[in-house]
Amino acid sequence: MCTLLKITVVSFLLSFTSADSGAPRIKALHFTRDLELGMRESVNCAIVYGDPPFEFSWFKDGKPIVDMHGVSARKIDEFTSMLVISKVNAESNGNYTCKVSNSNGFDEKSAVLSVKGGYFVRLD
Repeated sequence: MCTLLKITVVSFLLSFTSADSGAPRIKALHFTRDLELGMRESVNCAIVYGDPPFEFSWFKDGKPIVDMHGVSARKIDEFTSMLVISKVNAESNGNYTCKVSNSNGFDEKSAVLSVKGGYFVRLD
């Protein structure tokens, strides 16, 4: 008997915002639902409030995203940074966080990308 399971992507949103005036506030992060293995994914971290200049930082599972194969962060403009995953795979699973800071404080938003292994065949 064979059982097939389809890829599922689930986004859970977590948020923390500092209360200081002029501290950045950012929009919630959202991953695309129903991604398939090998697809590209991108998510924007957009500032909706706060005083420049801003510093963007991206994390996966609490660790800075630096030189991760197939994952990159790009500053789009003064108020937006984009995280790009060039090919979604099982290693893409994780909790992704964008943190934005300035001299008045910081804000961070997180979303969980969960790829359920593509197609899994179980033989009984």
